[in-house]
Amino acid sequence: MMKYKRYAANVEFDESVGRLHGRVVNSGPYPIATFEATDVEGIRSEFHRSIDEYLESCREDGVEPRKPNSGKLNVRLGPDLHQRVARSAAESGLSLNNWIT
Repeated sequence: MMKYKRYAANVEFDESVGRLHGRVVNSGPYPIATFEATDVEGIRSEFHRSIDEYLESCREDGVEPRKPNSGKLNVRLGPDLHQRVARSAAESGLSLNNWIT
């Protein structure tokens, strides 16, 4: 996985055409950018270029860019499950966040 400006991309190799294909994976239900190249430096460069162009296009059009996932997730457990999870975390000597992670 590659990262740039908090966006993350997966890259796969297509042996049938000898090319690397990448797509942004942390910006919602569909990728904001896809890109391709024939080597590692090229795919990295194309990823950076794609993100920079996406952000510039959003700025020019006056639209808010789709943000990468923040890593924060709020989950409603209900009081009973929350208590059980907190107890398990404490018994393990971990914070609630570390226990869940």
